[in-house]
Order: sequence, then C-alpha cells, then structure tokens
Amino acid sequence: MQSLTACCQAKSLVSIRRRDVDDYGIQGFLVGISDDLLALEYVYDFQIDGLMILRRSDITEVKRTATDEFQERLLKREGVRPGTQQPVQFELASWQCAIEQLSKHYPLMILERELGPSPEFVIGKPLRTTKAQVEFHTFTGVGQWSDKKVRLKYSQMTCLQVNTRYMAFYQRHFERSGMCLQHD
Repeated sequence: MQSLTACCQAKSLVSIRRRDVDDYGIQGFLVGISDDLLALEYVYDFQIDGLMILRRSDITEVKRTATDEFQERLLKREGVRPGTQQPVQFELASWQCAIEQLSKHYPLMILERELGPSPEFVIGKPLRTTKAQVEFHTFTGVGQWSDKKVRLKYSQMTCLQVNTRYMAFYQRHFERSGMCLQHD
C-alpha cells in the first residue's frame, strides 16, 4: 500500500472505511490531507460527486486495492479525472479554514454530525465561523430557507460536502426562483 502522502500527491483513487461511523465504504480520489482532515473527490457510480472532507480520527482504514487501480484507469479513460472540485489554494488546517475557503467557491454545503445520540445532517450555507463552531443557515427538503440558524461544533463534525449532484438540484431551484444564495 502506498502511503497517504504518496496517494494524495498522485491523487489516487482509494477506498476508505469508518467502521464506527457507517457500514459503507467510501471511494474517492485523495486530494488533501492534514493532521485532522482528509479530502476526497468522492466517486459514486463512476462519477465524481463533489468534494468530501472527513475527520481523520473517524477513519479506520484507507487502502488502494486492485479494484481501485482498475477503476481509476477506467475513469481516466472516460475523462473522469481528479483535481476539479477543490479551489486551487486549499488548506485543510481545520474545519473553520475549510469552511471559510469552500464557502467562497460553493454557495451550498452539507455538514454532518454522524455520531452521538442525535446525528445531524444539515444542508445550506455557512453564515459565520468561530474557532469552535459554525453558524449555518439551512433549508428544508421542500426548498424553503429555515428561519432558525443551526450551530455545529467542529469537535462533533464528521463530514463536509460541496458541489454534489444533490446540492446542484437545490442550487438550480434557488437560482430559478430568485431565492438568495448569498450570505444574509
């Protein structure tokens, strides 16, 4: 197995397990690592489906299998290549840093707290970040902005996603309906 650093430099397709978080593996092109976070261009059904950032302390296994190597060759033959999701200057120093950078390039994001007694999945836009948490403006499944703001502590966050196909549908809805995607 190549080291994480080597896989990141090569933007290799890898498989990731988070046994305490979910039962499913995650496959993606490894595009960034820090002491605390790992960034992937998430691959689902042979397409890149956004940028996903995971908390490294939740990751129980990162490997590059023969299947990953074969599928990477297939993807590249089909024109699916890593390096299109994250901004050119991208630092993974902390959740705060990642959120602040990504919010400049992507109007919507998904934040998740997958562990604990009340897991939380929120989709919307960050309003304000501090050293300890993010204040987030969410919207409902019917495309209406919530009146209430959500605060998520970085210490509990497990996943952040931007530029997914799921969010693209909502973004087009907001743009067509004239609903604001900029910070309030």
